[in-house]
Amino acid sequence: MNSLALTLLILPMTGSLMAFIIGKIDRRYAFWSAELIGLVLFLITLKLYSSYTAPIELAFTWFELGSLSIPFGIYIDELSLVMLLIATGLGFLDIHFAHDYMKTDKSQPRYYAKVLFFIGGMILLVSAKDMVSLFMGWEFMGLASYLLISFWHQQRDPADAGVSAFLFTRFGDIFLFAAIGMLFYLTGTLDLVTLNTMATDGAIDKNMIYLIAVFIFIAAIGKSGQFPLFPWLMRAMEGPTTVSALIHGATMVNSGIYIVARLFDFYIASEALIVVAAFGAISAFIGATSALVQTELKKVLAYSTMSHLSLAFIGLGAGSLAAGMTHLVNHAVFKALLFLGAGAIIMSASHVKDMWRFGGYSKKMLFVSIAMAFGALSLSGIPPFSGFYSKDAIIATTLLNPQTSGLISTLTLIAGVLSVAYISRLWFLTFAGENRDAELFAKVKKPSFFWITLPLLVMAVATFAMGFMQDSIAEMVSGKSFEEPHVEGLLVGLLSAIALLAFIVYYYYVKRLDITKKIAQQPLMKAIHKVLFNGYFVEFFIHYFAKNIIVGSVAKTFNWIDINIVDATINGSKNFVKIIKGYLMKTHTGQTSDNSGVMLFGLLLMLVIVLVGGVL
Repeated sequence: MNSLALTLLILPMTGSLMAFIIGKIDRRYAFWSAELIGLVLFLITLKLYSSYTAPIELAFTWFELGSLSIPFGIYIDELSLVMLLIATGLGFLDIHFAHDYMKTDKSQPRYYAKVLFFIGGMILLVSAKDMVSLFMGWEFMGLASYLLISFWHQQRDPADAGVSAFLFTRFGDIFLFAAIGMLFYLTGTLDLVTLNTMATDGAIDKNMIYLIAVFIFIAAIGKSGQFPLFPWLMRAMEGPTTVSALIHGATMVNSGIYIVARLFDFYIASEALIVVAAFGAISAFIGATSALVQTELKKVLAYSTMSHLSLAFIGLGAGSLAAGMTHLVNHAVFKALLFLGAGAIIMSASHVKDMWRFGGYSKKMLFVSIAMAFGALSLSGIPPFSGFYSKDAIIATTLLNPQTSGLISTLTLIAGVLSVAYISRLWFLTFAGENRDAELFAKVKKPSFFWITLPLLVMAVATFAMGFMQDSIAEMVSGKSFEEPHVEGLLVGLLSAIALLAFIVYYYYVKRLDITKKIAQQPLMKAIHKVLFNGYFVEFFIHYFAKNIIVGSVAKTFNWIDINIVDATINGSKNFVKIIKGYLMKTHTGQTSDNSGVMLFGLLLMLVIVLVGGVL
């Protein structure tokens, strides 16, 4: 098992290099090498899962300096295995899908090398035994995401989007690095299991453990695209859709939630879970409401990712590891399905992303429409699809927990119910009714069944089948069976609200689209639309603060100090030295008598100093 674990860690990194080199010979080879490596990674994970009896632990020493020893270890338990199955399984399907999606791109070797490197970063992160190896996996994914989002860097928007992702996530990473330093200083260990135990036993200062937990959560906010660090998540849509599926479904955005789950006992002891729930509720509400008005297919799914990851955070924040992590697993599958489904639509529709130009596409893409309907039903929380059980459990948990009942539970409920509205709107505008752009509709090509449709159908079956596996999933990610909390009338109320919303969306976006357009022209609706469309202007305020406060005020103040104090002091000292030099030059005239007199004066001065020092 140890050799398999090491292979799992090393193969994607070496495979990344191999795909790039072989792809330079013939770019088709880049795909086949990536496809093979992706399959092997998934099969290794399946073998580890089927043979699992106890956690796999591998401990190494990265380097030693005197008494200082920095560890680097691997720890694979059931929680890690679930995350590995997501990363390698969805990663393999994503690579398979990319055969047609990236077929005409001349930079395929570079693309597949980056994808494998990205998957390798996620594998390292979820297999980490300590904060050092976790941080390395964390940063590998950050680098890979920047490279993939800006893959088409020749264009301005993808290049800017990559920089945006890099800066927003790096801001959070500063706090993670600080938390690692504080943990090592306070405890002398960075082992994740040991840190949980020490926190539970009260061996870490109460105030410091709270601060550390908040610092780690700030990093998680950045990586998982939560309020207020979510703008990069929307701009990441500039990358290939296959990249969006990886980032928004299978890997990167899950890492922030994973680190909170891995340190769940630490968070309970720190009493910082309420912070997690509060920011999750705000993020869920912003994501759900903003998704209602987006026009681009991928932007709807991006805001949906923000909202549903927030639900997972809320589940953890409300004290239910099972509900939060089960929803994360469910979300990974149905969101990867929806993103790749969006990729199939965009590719078939000449890379148009505007949903208002679609309509009636089920006539040309029947299997894609069915697969995306499965994903939409799961996201909406319709039984027996997987998303229903975890979302219902999260809402019930927030209502039953005294700390989260109230505003947090209300925002959670609104976000959960609104998910059916925005995903129904996406599906109806794309697949139902009549086409709204006859010229574009005539160009729509039927996607390849083997390369495009088959991965979608596999994920569609998975998101349906997982609805009957919720107990097993919950037990693997939390060690406890899935015991859904009961709130009287909640299920009936949610299903009624979902059915009503679905009918309203169908009526106004399929049957009476003319009324919808008239309503949208009202001044109040335009104002609301502008706020929601721009994500409550959070990115605008961040840029304004950075430009006018950080750069315009703080940076200018430091610049003034540098010029008028630091530089002035240095320049002034130069003039002072020149003056002293002038006086000293008078003592060196070249005359023997003058030089002798100065030397005698110096000797007398030294003698006086010695005598005075002796007396004192």
